[in-house]
Amino acid sequence: MAINFLDPESTTVLNGILRGSTSAASPVLNNIITSKDVSGIEVRMLPPFIKDNHTERIWPFPGLAQMYCLTIVVSDVTNQLAGAIDLKGFPRMGDNEFLPMNKTIFYWQSENDTDKGPSQIHVFCSIIKSKKSLRDVAKVLGEMKDDDGYKGLIGSLSSLTKTAAQFNVVTDIILELAGVVGKYLGNVEDKPIGTVINSYTTLHGDFDNAGISPLLYNTPDTDFKFEVVVRNKAILQALAKGQPAGAIAELRIDNNGDEVNVDMTPL
Repeated sequence: MAINFLDPESTTVLNGILRGSTSAASPVLNNIITSKDVSGIEVRMLPPFIKDNHTERIWPFPGLAQMYCLTIVVSDVTNQLAGAIDLKGFPRMGDNEFLPMNKTIFYWQSENDTDKGPSQIHVFCSIIKSKKSLRDVAKVLGEMKDDDGYKGLIGSLSSLTKTAAQFNVVTDIILELAGVVGKYLGNVEDKPIGTVINSYTTLHGDFDNAGISPLLYNTPDTDFKFEVVVRNKAILQALAKGQPAGAIAELRIDNNGDEVNVDMTPL
């Protein structure tokens, strides 16, 4: 049976930053006039919190469960249009525990003044309970990439242009990709214990504030935490001019130019 990632009991579909989320950036340097002022964007996934793993504690069994975390990210940055995917397995997870993962799932930084940043970033993340022992996730992803349905979906993604009229079908394709992964996982419960689908866009204003925007998405059994980090030219100019440290202390600024590794596999 196919996994239903859109079950309203476990899935939260959202567009952009939740109301009530706050940016850790200073308001002095917060405003970005247009998307052209953005010089870097990072989306970081913090440890998801498992509130209920749907495994009863019956002595002598401790009520632990095997979990998969499936993450898919697609944006309209030219070299990332096909997107990226990650699948990880976690053994023996109990109630009220964090999955041990904290990673960057999207990263873009301009190399010169002509680079155009992303106008859309789409994120899908689902926590799935496994009925049996965890499979080799690398093997699962390898089998998936040989699937004709998967190849067709990737071809559809690659042929999309950056116009909003066509790119808005990406979330539908992401859900179909997740279904292909579910088919090759096998031996998993039909209902995930938590799924979130997020879209961040320039039109919605999700990249208008420089600094760190912490995001919390709640589902009945799993809480998801993300951070959207935005850097802009105004901040870099402030640094160059010796802006007081208090105005930029909360911002993640990489002055050393170190490369950031994104823990995701190209689709």
